[in-house]
Amino acid sequence: MTELLLTDEEEARYREQRSLSTDEDGKKILVGLTVEESIWLVEHNRGDIAYRTGSSTERPTEEDKRRARELRDKHEIVRLAMLGFRNHVLRTDRT
Repeated sequence: MTELLLTDEEEARYREQRSLSTDEDGKKILVGLTVEESIWLVEHNRGDIAYRTGSSTERPTEEDKRRARELRDKHEIVRLAMLGFRNHVLRTDRT
């Protein structure tokens, strides 16, 4: 079974950013992405951080960087749209 596994710290950060959701099968995902895309992006981010902090010598490829940018953009568009809708609902509920 394919599953997005996060550390407690990662989960707390993603929840604070309102970045987590579940798909139609109840699997944890990053908003706007599939399970597979979510797993790939989280693993890429971990590897990128490890490389930049010197704990890994494996440098992300240009293709991986491009794919990560595309997935981050896809994720952020949906996340920000959801936040905007949520804020709109909160404002209209108060009137």
